[in-house]
Amino acid sequence: MTLTLPARRSLLIAFATLCMTMAVISPAARAQTAQPTRVATANMQKIFNELQETKDLNAKWSNEGNNFKAQDTEKKAKIRDLEAARDALKPDSQAYEQRNQDWLNAIIEYQAWAQGTNINRSRMQNLQTVQLFNKIQAAVAEVATQRGIDLVLSEIRPELPENAQNMKVEEVRQLIGARNILYMNSAVDVTAEVIANLDAKYKSGK
Repeated sequence: MTLTLPARRSLLIAFATLCMTMAVISPAARAQTAQPTRVATANMQKIFNELQETKDLNAKWSNEGNNFKAQDTEKKAKIRDLEAARDALKPDSQAYEQRNQDWLNAIIEYQAWAQGTNINRSRMQNLQTVQLFNKIQAAVAEVATQRGIDLVLSEIRPELPENAQNMKVEEVRQLIGARNILYMNSAVDVTAEVIANLDAKYKSGK
């Protein structure tokens, strides 16, 4: 199809207008997409250790551990008493057989109790740790949103011990290699803000 001269002129004008519009808009669009990413850091280990909820959980787990040890000692003493009572009888007597069965039953009950209690304690501690991590992750997102931060890196920075010169070179290199951040401005560290955020919610019962 052959375009008429007026049609050609209209097409050229439209094309020129489109080019001018793109020339005006494109730099602004590029400037908008070229905004620098705002980055911050958070030390997860420090947050875990310093949270009041963590301290309370540790105290709870320690108390549960002490209760387990006390019950464990009591049950083992009962088994020893049953064994002593059995051994005080003649091995070929009916009473000996009954005491021996009582002793075996006590051992079976103790083993089932110890194994079940340890499995349940580990399960609950893992569950509560994961729940706490989820709270930390949510608090990091909240603090980052409030400060207009786009990306929060988990800071891993193990400290070298004072006796590092006495360690194996492989151990020293492993500690150094574990660091994922070599330098950061303290202003980009949101660790303290995350701890304060979570402690405030924990104290208020949220």
